[in-house]
Amino acid sequence: MITLATETLAAIEAAIVADNGNTFRRHLKETISLDSDAFDDNADEYRSHLGASVVGKECTRAIWYGFRWHVMKKHSGRMQRLFNRGHLEEHRFLAMLKLIGAKVWSHTSDGKQIRCSDHRGHFGGSLDAVVLGIPEAPTTHVLAEFKTHGETSFKKLVSDGVMRSKLTHFVQMQMYMGYQGLTLALYMAVNKNTDELYAELVPFDTGTFERFRQRSHQVIDAVSPPPRIKDDPMWYICKFCDYHKVCHGKDEPLITCRSCNHGVPGPDGKWLCQMYGNELEKEDQILACASHSPIL
Repeated sequence: MITLATETLAAIEAAIVADNGNTFRRHLKETISLDSDAFDDNADEYRSHLGASVVGKECTRAIWYGFRWHVMKKHSGRMQRLFNRGHLEEHRFLAMLKLIGAKVWSHTSDGKQIRCSDHRGHFGGSLDAVVLGIPEAPTTHVLAEFKTHGETSFKKLVSDGVMRSKLTHFVQMQMYMGYQGLTLALYMAVNKNTDELYAELVPFDTGTFERFRQRSHQVIDAVSPPPRIKDDPMWYICKFCDYHKVCHGKDEPLITCRSCNHGVPGPDGKWLCQMYGNELEKEDQILACASHSPIL
C-alpha cells in the first residue's frame, strides 16, 4: 500500500505561494551553505565503504565488484553535473520542510553529515536528514530521503511508489531507519523536467532491514565474486552493467589492492595486506604493488 504525504506537499505549496517564495529562498540560503558534497573539490571515484545506496541493487556480484574496485568508470561531464544537481537539490527540500515549521537535522553539532556504520566500518552511509513536525506525523522523528528523477522515472514513481519503482532507494531508507532506530521515512522526489514534487511515507520493515544487512556482510566478507545474476551476457541487466567485460568477458580487474587476493577488509574500516602484513591507506589501495594477484 502506498501512503502519500499529501498534507506535507499541500503545506509546502501554500507556504511558498503565500509570500511569493521569499521565506523559502531565505531558508535555502541558510541550508545550502552547509553543503559539503556539492562544493567538494577533493572528491575521487574510489568509495571507501559499501554504501547503503547500492546494497539494494539487483546483482550481488555487481555490488561486490564495486566494493572491490574491479572497474572504475569515468563519468561524463553531464553525469557529474547531474550528481552535483542531486546534492544541491537536497537543500531545496530542507528549505521546504523548514518553511512549513518542521525541525530539521541534516548535520551533527560538529558540522558533519549524520552517518550510520556497520560491519567493522565497511558498510554505511549518510542520511539526508531527520525531521520532526511533518503534518502526517507531527510528533514522530522521521527519516527524510531526497531524490531527483527524470521524466520517465518520475512517472513510474508516481504510478508504482518507491518500493516497486526504485528498490535501491527503498532499501537505502530501510537501512538508515534500522540503524537510527526510526520507524518512518519521508521520501521526497522532484521531476527535473517540470519541478513537480512527490512525497511518500515509508514505514520501517524489519525483514527488509535484516535481509539486506546480511547481504552487505556477505559482500564485504566474500573473497571471490558471488554468483552471477544471469549467465547470459546479453540479458538486459548484464548487458548494460559497468562490470560486464570483467564478469562476462575477458577483461582483468583494475589493479588495486582491493582487486587483489592479498587484500582483505580489516577492523575500523581499514584494509590489510595478508602478503606483507601491513595496513593499507587509501592511497596504497589505489596504487597497489608489483605483487598484485587479481581476483578472477
